[in-house]
Amino acid sequence: MTLKSKDWIDEILEDEPCSTIQMGIIESLLITSSANINYNNLDIEKLTYEEAEKIIRELRENNNPRDCKDQLNKMFERGIFK
Repeated sequence: MTLKSKDWIDEILEDEPCSTIQMGIIESLLITSSANINYNNLDIEKLTYEEAEKIIRELRENNNPRDCKDQLNKMFERGIFK
């Protein structure tokens, strides 16, 4: 399966509204992510499932954890200490 082809679940969830779990994830990531400035005026309740997934992916990529241990683990994942 290529990245551009759609699976059966993608077709089902294409027009689905954003779930409450996704809303909670987005709200919590908006606090710690450096990409939160892109979503200041975001109306979470009007998002579709796919739009919410894209936003969550971007916020997680730019997430800056508050805990020092999590920050250190993130630096190791990014390969800063190689």
